[in-house]
Amino acid sequence: MSRDLIAIFIAVFLLAFGMSFAAPLIPLLLKDLGASPGSIGQIQTVYFISFTLTTSLLGRWISHAGCKRLIIAGLGLFGAAVFAMAFAPTAWWFYIIRIIQGIGSALLFAPTEAAINLLSPPDKRSSNMGIYGLVFGAGFAAGPALSTGLYVVNRAVPFYIAALSCAGAMVVLQAWFHEQPVPIKKAAWGFSKLVSVLKIPLAAATCYAFVEIAVGAFLSLYLDAFGIRGARLGMVFTLFALGGIISPFPAGYVADKLGRRPVLKLCGVLLVCVTAGFIVAREYITIAGLALCLGMVAGILYPVSLSLIAELVPPEQMGAANASFSFFYGIGSIAGPLVTGWVLDLSSITSLFYPITAAALAFLIITLFGREPSRQ
Repeated sequence: MSRDLIAIFIAVFLLAFGMSFAAPLIPLLLKDLGASPGSIGQIQTVYFISFTLTTSLLGRWISHAGCKRLIIAGLGLFGAAVFAMAFAPTAWWFYIIRIIQGIGSALLFAPTEAAINLLSPPDKRSSNMGIYGLVFGAGFAAGPALSTGLYVVNRAVPFYIAALSCAGAMVVLQAWFHEQPVPIKKAAWGFSKLVSVLKIPLAAATCYAFVEIAVGAFLSLYLDAFGIRGARLGMVFTLFALGGIISPFPAGYVADKLGRRPVLKLCGVLLVCVTAGFIVAREYITIAGLALCLGMVAGILYPVSLSLIAELVPPEQMGAANASFSFFYGIGSIAGPLVTGWVLDLSSITSLFYPITAAALAFLIITLFGREPSRQ
């Protein structure tokens, strides 16, 4: 593995650690500042809208500014936003802070994923994307237990540490990551051609975000409705997160050997089966096992679909392609809680997995029946 890739993975770990240090505390801090549940939900939505709108501009920025500059700028914005949270006097400040944080997040993910695709040889792309998923998952899992404990002692310190972690990632990239320039062609692909060529990865991004965000927003209420509370509830979330950590690298290795499209088709079948399984599951052991499986399938979906992008577009379109992937991820992040919440308002919390299964089924149909794209 090259020094550049190692630098990216170290930076990704530090970023994920910083994110996980702050993420579980934001609702608590907002509640302490007097925010209502509705306001907390609005502030979360503002973040994803900011993220999604920024990604629509990233294709041109990546091509002209390069991945390294954008990643470092994103780390700076994200870290500054997290640092500012500790000083916010009222909850209203979080609307501005989360807008800035959303912009920073957009500058992080698409350029990072484009850089990994560009630095990886064709027979290692899925494996390297699997490592990316593994490293991010490990970093994200490392923070919450410590940050929640520190928050009880001093509510500002966890946000200082999160910002410091982002600064460390900036130092690593500046010192060790040397970007390979990509020639810029004037005849850039239009958005419609990108969507046509990348329909399978973009469908995967939308489906992944829809499932992940909807599950994250409503799973605790769903489990509570079945009497699963306390430590047993926490274990379900732990198994879901664990699945997302252990599956990306093995799945990426298999995708490099057997092909990315067959793996994504199998992933679509498994995702439909697992999400549909929740509809009929009532026993705690079954639900916990399904949570582990759902995390594993989702952990496969994201890195393998990302690595497929490099197979479908030439290097000079990689920035725009990865920006489109992040844009559709943002669309799924917004649609997931909104659509699912609407369904739950019309029915009950026990209907949680009906819209989630529908999203998985839509992805499966696209993977099974989408025509082979041309990159010409």
